[in-house]
Amino acid sequence: MQASDNITSLGVQVLRNFDVPNDKNWYWIGAGALLGFAVLFNVLFTFALMYLNPLGKPQAVISEETAEELEANHEGEPRLRRPKSSKDSLSRSLSSADANNSREMAIRRMSSRTNPNRMSRNDSSIDTASGVAPKRGMVLPFSPLAMSFDTVNYYVDMPPEMKAQGVAEDRLQLLRGVTGAFRPGVLTALMGVSGAGKTTLMDVLAGRKTGGYIEGDIRISGFPKIQETFARISGYCEQNDIHSPQVTVRESLIYSAFLRLPEDVNKEEKMIFVDEVMELVELDNLKDAIVGLPGVTGLSTEQRKRLTIAVELVANPSIIFMDEPTSGLDARAAAIVMRTVRNTVDTGRTVVCTIHQPSIDIFEAFD
Repeated sequence: MQASDNITSLGVQVLRNFDVPNDKNWYWIGAGALLGFAVLFNVLFTFALMYLNPLGKPQAVISEETAEELEANHEGEPRLRRPKSSKDSLSRSLSSADANNSREMAIRRMSSRTNPNRMSRNDSSIDTASGVAPKRGMVLPFSPLAMSFDTVNYYVDMPPEMKAQGVAEDRLQLLRGVTGAFRPGVLTALMGVSGAGKTTLMDVLAGRKTGGYIEGDIRISGFPKIQETFARISGYCEQNDIHSPQVTVRESLIYSAFLRLPEDVNKEEKMIFVDEVMELVELDNLKDAIVGLPGVTGLSTEQRKRLTIAVELVANPSIIFMDEPTSGLDARAAAIVMRTVRNTVDTGRTVVCTIHQPSIDIFEAFD
């Protein structure tokens, strides 16, 4: 349509009536302004998600479907599964550290000599024949590995402050002639006072020390340790539990599994393995719970400890290092975490923990 002069289009005439610029350059200015506002609002939205607190308060709760499923699985009166007491945890821990332990290890050594590749798959049959409690089977097999170290020394460069005080040496020795071994299916504790070097020793053995000077012989099942290979068969649970607060427990484990498991493991096996690990660490009833922020929302401290262990377990390691898994926990929470650690040992893995001032229950849980 055209205006009354039959030359100007009706749209241009309307813009002129309202004093709106109708030059063709404004077409591109309008498109650029639209794109600019889209970028601006997306940036503001991202910063709002990063720094503003959520309107709700997500907590680690059980969904109605999960609660009904748990009640249906129980025999007799329907009630939710509750964590076992510390006394139950102690009796369960001691059951695997009794006189049968030596006989079990002897049978395992004989089995590994005959066919080491099938050792993890034959755990249940071996345990049944030996008369001990059967080990927990997993959908993904792994090779139980022992770790030995002889005369390990660790040095760091002398701090300038100590040199200023008259110290003549160029290196400061933190570990001196440490010798020991860690075995599969045995829960080993590194005990000592604060500053004794427990975490330092574990970091050196795990290959997490990038600085300093390491001396000594470290072997994995009799072979010299190669860090590139060792990193793929080991896990390390740090003392500080750092997780993404906006995801659920199951999503955290799925992310770790898909990131760290080898490519030859298909998606279905990974998902089954994630569910098995959640059951192993007793987090299956909290699989849909938001992780949340420490001390504010989401999981409690001991639940975060168990999630840290589970994140490492879904990588299917043979050797697991744990840095003070019970620090900052009360007696009941520590017993729950130690029961999870014992469940991990019962899979046949090599587990090493640093511990500081343990209670009698925690102390007797170690082998």
